[in-house]
Amino acid sequence: MSNIPTPLPYTDGDMPDSIRVACASNSGDLLNGHFGSCERFLVYQVSQTAYRLIDVRDVGDDEAEEDKNAYRASLILDCQVLFIASVGGPAAAKIIKKGIHPIKQVTVVPTSELLEKLQSALANPSPWLGKVMGKDAQARARFSGDDDDDELLEAEG
Repeated sequence: MSNIPTPLPYTDGDMPDSIRVACASNSGDLLNGHFGSCERFLVYQVSQTAYRLIDVRDVGDDEAEEDKNAYRASLILDCQVLFIASVGGPAAAKIIKKGIHPIKQVTVVPTSELLEKLQSALANPSPWLGKVMGKDAQARARFSGDDDDDELLEAEG
């Protein structure tokens, strides 16, 4: 075991307007895991003002009956976002089908670096992130339809 961080207590509702995020990790609090082979998922609750490690979910593929990727996705069903170093196409499709948004980060970084960036994004969430946060459609409507907004929409793709 390599300096696995200790989760802190969390009760639903402790962090209003927060989302649950899984990070694929093989060592400590680094995001350095491939979805199909990582040793664990570090699960964080993240709001604009704070983030908290709430669970460490070790992956034991020996428990997977037939489909390793479906089993791994089932471990993080309560998460809305998944940070991973890499993922194959079929696995990504299974993750997305479960309602989890995968985000690849190809360089190894501490999870804190990604979570702090995510916190900034939560302050003015894109439409997909607003949806993940449970915002209604009207609250997610950031674009008014003028030409500048159309360009932004295409850039965010």
